[in-house]
Amino acid sequence: MKEYSTQNIINFSLVGHAATGKTVLTEAMLFNAGVINRMGTIESGNTVSDYQEHERNGQHSVSLSLMNLEWKEKKLNILDAPGYLDFQGEAKGALKVSDFAGVMVSAVNGIEVGTEIVWEMADEYNLPKAIIINMLDRDNANFEKVLEMTQERFGKKVFPLMVPVNHGENFNQIGDVLRKELYTYQNNGSGKSSEVPADGEMGDRLASIHNELIELIAESDDSLLELFFDQGELSEEQMRGGLHKALQLGGLIPAFCVSAKNNIGVNRVMDIISRYAPCASD
Repeated sequence: MKEYSTQNIINFSLVGHAATGKTVLTEAMLFNAGVINRMGTIESGNTVSDYQEHERNGQHSVSLSLMNLEWKEKKLNILDAPGYLDFQGEAKGALKVSDFAGVMVSAVNGIEVGTEIVWEMADEYNLPKAIIINMLDRDNANFEKVLEMTQERFGKKVFPLMVPVNHGENFNQIGDVLRKELYTYQNNGSGKSSEVPADGEMGDRLASIHNELIELIAESDDSLLELFFDQGELSEEQMRGGLHKALQLGGLIPAFCVSAKNNIGVNRVMDIISRYAPCASD
Protein backbone atom coordinates (compact mmCIF):
# COMPACT_ATOMS: atom_id res chain seq x y z
CA MET A 1 0.00 0.00 0.00
CA LYS A 2 1.32 3.43 -0.90
CA GLU A 3 2.35 5.61 2.03
CA TYR A 4 1.56 9.33 2.13
CA SER A 5 3.20 12.02 4.24
CA THR A 6 0.82 14.19 6.25
CA GLN A 7 1.37 17.12 3.89
CA ASN A 8 -0.05 14.97 1.10
CA ILE A 9 -3.17 13.89 2.99
CA ILE A 10 -6.29 16.05 2.88
CA ASN A 11 -9.26 15.10 5.04
CA PHE A 12 -12.45 16.97 4.22
CA SER A 13 -16.15 16.69 4.89
CA LEU A 14 -18.96 17.21 2.41
CA VAL A 15 -21.78 18.68 4.47
CA GLY A 16 -24.90 20.73 3.88
CA HIS A 17 -28.67 20.64 3.66
CA ALA A 18 -30.35 17.45 2.48
CA ALA A 19 -30.55 16.77 -1.27
CA THR A 20 -27.84 19.25 -2.29
CA GLY A 21 -25.84 16.53 -4.08
CA LYS A 22 -23.10 15.54 -1.62
CA THR A 23 -23.26 11.83 -2.43
CA VAL A 24 -23.46 12.49 -6.17
CA LEU A 25 -20.43 14.80 -6.00
CA THR A 26 -18.51 12.09 -4.16
CA GLU A 27 -19.48 9.65 -6.90
CA ALA A 28 -18.15 12.00 -9.59
CA MET A 29 -14.88 12.47 -7.69
CA LEU A 30 -14.38 8.72 -7.35
CA PHE A 31 -15.10 8.30 -11.07
CA ASN A 32 -12.65 11.04 -12.08
CA ALA A 33 -9.92 9.45 -9.97
CA GLY A 34 -10.51 6.03 -11.55
CA VAL A 35 -11.68 4.39 -8.32
CA ILE A 36 -14.92 3.41 -10.06
CA ASN A 37 -15.51 3.02 -13.79
CA ARG A 38 -19.10 4.19 -13.81
CA MET A 39 -21.02 6.77 -11.80
CA GLY A 40 -23.93 5.40 -9.82
CA THR A 41 -27.11 7.34 -9.11
CA ILE A 42 -29.33 7.88 -6.08
CA GLU A 43 -32.35 6.68 -8.04
CA SER A 44 -30.67 3.41 -9.02
CA GLY A 45 -29.40 2.85 -5.48
CA ASN A 46 -25.89 2.02 -6.67
CA THR A 47 -23.69 4.81 -5.30
CA VAL A 48 -20.57 3.91 -3.33
CA SER A 49 -21.47 6.11 -0.38
CA ASP A 50 -25.08 5.04 0.21
CA TYR A 51 -24.36 1.34 0.53
CA GLN A 52 -26.83 0.37 3.26
CA GLU A 53 -30.17 -1.12 2.24
CA HIS A 54 -32.28 1.51 4.03
CA GLU A 55 -30.24 4.28 2.36
CA ARG A 56 -30.81 2.76 -1.06
CA ASN A 57 -34.51 2.22 -0.45
CA GLY A 58 -35.03 5.68 1.06
CA GLN A 59 -32.78 7.36 -1.54
CA HIS A 60 -30.94 9.50 1.01
CA SER A 61 -27.88 9.17 3.24
CA VAL A 62 -28.38 8.09 6.84
CA SER A 63 -24.85 7.31 7.99
CA LEU A 64 -21.47 8.95 7.54
CA SER A 65 -19.37 7.36 4.78
CA LEU A 66 -15.61 7.55 4.29
CA MET A 67 -14.09 7.26 0.82
CA ASN A 68 -10.59 7.95 -0.42
CA LEU A 69 -8.86 8.56 -3.71
CA GLU A 70 -5.63 9.89 -5.13
CA TRP A 71 -5.56 13.11 -7.12
CA LYS A 72 -2.48 15.07 -8.17
CA GLU A 73 -0.36 12.84 -5.90
CA LYS A 74 -2.48 13.76 -2.88
CA LYS A 75 -4.62 11.38 -0.90
CA LEU A 76 -8.11 12.82 -0.46
CA ASN A 77 -10.15 11.32 2.36
CA ILE A 78 -13.77 12.34 1.78
CA LEU A 79 -16.38 12.18 4.53
CA ASP A 80 -19.86 12.22 2.99
CA ALA A 81 -22.25 13.31 5.75
CA PRO A 82 -26.06 13.00 5.63
CA GLY A 83 -27.93 16.27 5.31
CA TYR A 84 -31.23 15.45 7.00
CA LEU A 85 -31.62 17.20 10.34
CA ASP A 86 -32.32 13.88 12.10
CA PHE A 87 -28.70 12.87 11.50
CA GLN A 88 -26.85 16.04 12.53
CA GLY A 89 -24.57 14.03 14.79
CA GLU A 90 -23.05 12.31 11.75
CA ALA A 91 -22.12 15.68 10.22
CA LYS A 92 -20.69 16.91 13.49
CA GLY A 93 -18.54 13.79 13.82
CA ALA A 94 -17.23 14.28 10.29
CA LEU A 95 -16.32 17.92 10.88
CA LYS A 96 -14.53 17.11 14.12
CA VAL A 97 -11.91 15.03 12.28
CA SER A 98 -11.64 17.09 9.07
CA ASP A 99 -9.05 19.56 7.85
CA PHE A 100 -11.75 21.64 6.16
CA ALA A 101 -15.44 21.61 5.29
CA GLY A 102 -16.91 21.52 1.80
CA VAL A 103 -20.36 23.03 2.25
CA MET A 104 -22.76 22.01 -0.51
CA VAL A 105 -25.40 24.56 -1.54
CA SER A 106 -28.15 24.23 -4.13
CA ALA A 107 -27.97 26.71 -7.03
CA VAL A 108 -31.77 26.70 -6.92
CA ASN A 109 -32.59 26.96 -3.21
CA GLY A 110 -29.50 28.72 -1.84
CA ILE A 111 -28.92 28.81 1.91
CA GLU A 112 -31.22 26.48 3.83
CA VAL A 113 -31.61 25.40 7.45
CA GLY A 114 -29.07 22.60 7.06
CA THR A 115 -26.54 25.04 5.59
CA GLU A 116 -26.76 27.24 8.67
CA ILE A 117 -26.42 24.29 11.03
CA VAL A 118 -23.29 22.79 9.47
CA TRP A 119 -21.72 26.25 9.14
CA GLU A 120 -22.14 26.80 12.87
CA MET A 121 -20.67 23.35 13.55
CA ALA A 122 -17.64 24.14 11.37
CA ASP A 123 -17.20 27.45 13.20
CA GLU A 124 -17.28 25.57 16.50
CA TYR A 125 -14.21 23.60 15.37
CA ASN A 126 -12.63 26.67 13.73
CA LEU A 127 -12.57 24.83 10.40
CA PRO A 128 -11.68 26.45 7.05
CA LYS A 129 -14.52 26.18 4.55
CA ALA A 130 -15.32 26.06 0.85
CA ILE A 131 -18.74 26.50 -0.71
CA ILE A 132 -19.69 24.20 -3.58
CA ILE A 133 -22.72 25.51 -5.46
CA ASN A 134 -24.26 22.53 -7.20
CA MET A 135 -27.09 21.87 -9.67
CA LEU A 136 -26.10 24.51 -12.21
CA ASP A 137 -27.75 22.23 -14.78
CA ARG A 138 -31.22 23.09 -13.43
CA ASP A 139 -33.35 25.50 -15.47
CA ASN A 140 -34.03 27.72 -12.45
CA ALA A 141 -30.42 27.76 -11.19
CA ASN A 142 -29.13 31.20 -10.27
CA PHE A 143 -25.45 31.27 -9.35
CA GLU A 144 -25.18 35.03 -8.92
CA LYS A 145 -28.16 35.18 -6.56
CA VAL A 146 -26.91 32.28 -4.44
CA LEU A 147 -23.37 33.69 -4.33
CA GLU A 148 -24.73 37.04 -3.18
CA MET A 149 -26.83 35.25 -0.57
CA THR A 150 -23.77 33.44 0.83
CA GLN A 151 -21.72 36.65 0.89
CA GLU A 152 -24.44 38.50 2.76
CA ARG A 153 -24.73 35.69 5.31
CA PHE A 154 -21.10 34.57 5.68
CA GLY A 155 -19.13 37.65 4.61
CA LYS A 156 -17.24 38.99 1.61
CA LYS A 157 -14.50 36.43 2.17
CA VAL A 158 -16.78 34.10 0.21
CA PHE A 159 -15.21 34.52 -3.20
CA PRO A 160 -15.84 32.76 -6.54
CA LEU A 161 -12.91 30.82 -8.00
CA MET A 162 -15.20 29.63 -10.80
CA VAL A 163 -18.18 31.24 -12.52
CA PRO A 164 -20.73 29.51 -14.76
CA VAL A 165 -21.09 30.72 -18.34
CA ASN A 166 -24.33 29.07 -19.40
CA HIS A 167 -26.14 27.65 -16.36
CA GLY A 168 -29.35 25.84 -17.13
CA GLU A 169 -30.21 22.61 -18.91
CA ASN A 170 -27.24 22.89 -21.30
CA PHE A 171 -24.71 23.95 -18.67
CA ASN A 172 -21.23 22.91 -19.78
CA GLN A 173 -18.96 25.98 -19.57
CA ILE A 174 -17.10 27.46 -16.62
CA GLY A 175 -14.88 30.52 -16.33
CA ASP A 176 -11.81 29.75 -14.21
CA VAL A 177 -10.77 32.77 -12.14
CA LEU A 178 -7.30 31.50 -11.22
CA ARG A 179 -6.26 30.74 -14.78
CA LYS A 180 -8.53 33.22 -16.59
CA GLU A 181 -9.54 30.38 -18.88
CA LEU A 182 -12.79 29.07 -20.30
CA TYR A 183 -13.47 25.38 -19.62
CA THR A 184 -15.91 23.63 -21.97
CA TYR A 185 -17.02 20.18 -20.77
CA GLN A 186 -18.30 17.25 -22.75
CA ASN A 187 -21.96 16.52 -22.02
CA ASN A 188 -21.48 12.80 -21.55
CA GLY A 189 -20.54 12.65 -17.87
CA SER A 190 -16.89 11.90 -18.64
CA GLY A 191 -15.65 15.03 -16.85
CA LYS A 192 -13.38 15.77 -19.82
CA SER A 193 -12.96 19.36 -20.92
CA SER A 194 -11.06 21.64 -23.26
CA GLU A 195 -9.57 24.91 -22.04
CA VAL A 196 -8.83 28.15 -23.89
CA PRO A 197 -7.85 31.62 -22.66
CA ALA A 198 -11.01 33.62 -22.01
CA ASP A 199 -11.51 36.62 -24.26
CA GLY A 200 -14.12 39.29 -24.89
CA GLU A 201 -16.61 40.08 -22.16
CA MET A 202 -15.84 36.87 -20.24
CA GLY A 203 -12.12 37.58 -20.44
CA ASP A 204 -12.65 41.05 -18.97
CA ARG A 205 -14.89 39.67 -16.24
CA LEU A 206 -12.42 36.97 -15.21
CA ALA A 207 -9.51 39.42 -15.22
CA SER A 208 -11.44 41.76 -12.93
CA ILE A 209 -12.37 38.96 -10.49
CA HIS A 210 -8.79 37.64 -10.66
CA ASN A 211 -7.41 40.99 -9.53
CA GLU A 212 -9.92 41.18 -6.70
CA LEU A 213 -8.78 37.71 -5.62
CA ILE A 214 -5.15 38.82 -5.49
CA GLU A 215 -6.08 41.72 -3.23
CA LEU A 216 -8.04 39.38 -0.97
CA ILE A 217 -5.32 36.76 -0.54
CA ALA A 218 -2.67 39.48 -0.17
CA GLU A 219 -4.27 40.24 3.19
CA SER A 220 -2.75 36.92 4.29
CA ASP A 221 0.54 37.40 2.37
CA ASP A 222 1.91 40.93 1.82
CA SER A 223 4.69 39.71 -0.48
CA LEU A 224 2.11 38.73 -3.09
CA LEU A 225 0.79 42.27 -3.33
CA GLU A 226 4.30 43.62 -3.91
CA LEU A 227 4.87 41.02 -6.61
CA PHE A 228 1.56 41.92 -8.23
CA PHE A 229 2.46 45.61 -8.34
CA ASP A 230 5.86 44.78 -9.86
CA GLN A 231 4.56 42.39 -12.53
CA GLY A 232 1.02 43.61 -13.09
CA GLU A 233 -0.33 40.07 -12.68
CA LEU A 234 0.30 36.79 -10.88
CA SER A 235 0.24 33.26 -12.21
CA GLU A 236 -1.66 30.49 -10.47
CA GLU A 237 1.65 28.99 -9.30
CA GLN A 238 2.79 32.32 -7.82
CA MET A 239 -0.44 32.55 -5.84
CA ARG A 240 -0.14 28.99 -4.54
CA GLY A 241 1.34 29.73 -1.11
CA GLY A 242 -0.92 32.71 -0.57
CA LEU A 243 -4.02 30.73 -1.51
CA HIS A 244 -3.11 27.90 0.83
CA LYS A 245 -2.48 30.32 3.69
CA ALA A 246 -5.66 32.31 3.02
CA LEU A 247 -7.77 29.13 3.00
CA GLN A 248 -6.09 27.80 6.12
CA LEU A 249 -6.60 31.04 8.07
CA GLY A 250 -10.14 31.59 6.82
CA GLY A 251 -9.20 34.74 4.92
CA LEU A 252 -10.72 33.18 1.80
CA ILE A 253 -13.81 30.98 1.50
CA PRO A 254 -13.71 29.80 -2.11
CA ALA A 255 -16.97 29.29 -3.97
CA PHE A 256 -17.18 26.74 -6.79
CA CYS A 257 -19.87 26.00 -9.38
CA VAL A 258 -20.57 22.45 -10.53
CA SER A 259 -23.09 20.01 -11.86
CA ALA A 260 -22.23 16.89 -9.88
CA LYS A 261 -24.80 14.81 -11.77
CA ASN A 262 -23.25 15.66 -15.15
CA ASN A 263 -19.66 15.74 -13.82
CA ILE A 264 -19.08 19.32 -14.91
CA GLY A 265 -16.54 21.41 -13.01
CA VAL A 266 -15.80 18.59 -10.57
CA ASN A 267 -12.26 17.85 -11.76
CA ARG A 268 -11.30 21.51 -11.36
CA VAL A 269 -12.65 21.53 -7.80
CA MET A 270 -10.49 18.45 -7.14
CA ASP A 271 -7.47 20.25 -8.64
CA ILE A 272 -7.90 23.24 -6.35
CA ILE A 273 -8.53 21.13 -3.25
CA SER A 274 -5.42 19.02 -3.87
CA ARG A 275 -3.19 22.03 -4.48
CA TYR A 276 -4.40 24.61 -1.97
CA ALA A 277 -6.64 23.11 0.71
CA PRO A 278 -5.47 22.68 4.32
CA CYS A 279 -3.85 19.28 4.81
CA ALA A 280 -3.22 16.93 7.72
CA SER A 281 0.15 18.55 8.55
CA ASP A 282 -1.53 21.94 8.95
